[in-house]
Amino acid sequence: MPSTPPSQSPATTLPLSDRPPAHPATALSLRRQVADNLAGTSGAQILLDRTQANAQTHAGLNALAHVDWDLAAVQARELDRRAREAPGGCGPLHGLPISIKDLFQVTGMPTRGGTRAALPDLGPSEALLVTRLRAAGALIFAKTNMHELALGATGENVWTGDVKNPFDSARQAGGSSSGAAVAVASGIGLAAVGSDTGGSVRIPAAFCGVTGFKPTYQAIPLAGALYLSFTCDHAGPIAATVDDCALLYEVMAARRTGHGHAGQRARLAVPRAWLAPRMADSVAEAFERKLSALRQAGAWIEDIALPEMAIAWAQYTPLVRAEAAWVHREALAANDPGFSELVLPPLRAGTAIGAQTYIDALRARASVQAGFAALLRRFDAIVLPTSPVLPPLRGQAEVEVAGGHRMSTREAVLGQTLAFSFAGLPALAMPMGQVQGLPVSMQVVAAADADAHLLALGRWMEPLLQS
Repeated sequence: MPSTPPSQSPATTLPLSDRPPAHPATALSLRRQVADNLAGTSGAQILLDRTQANAQTHAGLNALAHVDWDLAAVQARELDRRAREAPGGCGPLHGLPISIKDLFQVTGMPTRGGTRAALPDLGPSEALLVTRLRAAGALIFAKTNMHELALGATGENVWTGDVKNPFDSARQAGGSSSGAAVAVASGIGLAAVGSDTGGSVRIPAAFCGVTGFKPTYQAIPLAGALYLSFTCDHAGPIAATVDDCALLYEVMAARRTGHGHAGQRARLAVPRAWLAPRMADSVAEAFERKLSALRQAGAWIEDIALPEMAIAWAQYTPLVRAEAAWVHREALAANDPGFSELVLPPLRAGTAIGAQTYIDALRARASVQAGFAALLRRFDAIVLPTSPVLPPLRGQAEVEVAGGHRMSTREAVLGQTLAFSFAGLPALAMPMGQVQGLPVSMQVVAAADADAHLLALGRWMEPLLQS
């Protein structure tokens, strides 16, 4: 496949097995589905059967890394028994099939992180966030495929095979939580858990037409997870809607969001100078249409300068690579052959990053955080496309952006998301329709620890973006 075809070419026609089902936002909300499970009009086994059927139909998209359907069925029957016998003691996720990215430990399931290299000790037998999901009644049924070690944004993996976009299997699903987003978009479970270091929840959510939420840094605990960058890693949900993500966040973070508020006079900042040279024309047009809809609904929108985006872009890579090399130091020292040619060079580069460069990146982050904090005292949120281009073809190294110019796929895609992981700010990726049959997405970013307010703002914006 050529490495540099235009990213705006029309979507190819898919065989039936590769087409996504109806958009997941048309399904019942997670809260309503739980109510039906407890009322006996649905149940964990019914949802698991539907999940398994969709997994078989869409097996070619390669979303799942591990699944044991027989074991999941045993767990589903037990959940249904509890719903019949003691519905009042059931949790807020009772009976919902939820998949977990293959860098979180799950009891009874292997953890490979998309690699063949030896992994460091991950501590407890099960990630704390998974244990919290189980306690809330979730049916943890599968692990999802991912970009190797979470070190990439395409979902391409030489060891496990590429995860394919459900709208066009020739295109990238995004990464690194590629399988998680594809699973949700294809009805393989009702929600998924991913991780986000530079955009790894938001980018695949955007490319697959679903909703992704990266909360404030450390809001969801990462105990029992394979780190990529311990100062930038976040865990977050991928689901059909903002409210579904809010429910999952409440369980995993053990925090409430009901106090969040948003109104028609939302104050939104657009980093126009950063965006202008980076957006493909088709995405820019879609973004402007949605800004117009938000204005008509009462939002106050202002173009702003945001130099912190460029600072974060310059300092993110040395920081993450140095930390990733430290995480995998033992396997690197042993010349483990299980690292692919896609991730070994950046890991090796990380071993050569000196203390001064690393400390400079940490100090730059403090500056970026201060700049964002000052801006977000004046605005409710920053808004921009989650990706400035349509999902690129698998293997595509460059994309076309404004004015027919070309930019590396990595810079175009990560350039919209990594600053907010670098600074630890909460960010939502929400569908805002389709262009040429491919999904486009709005990213909404709020101040640190304003997760509840961001989710409330997302609920208000969501119908406006989808109209």
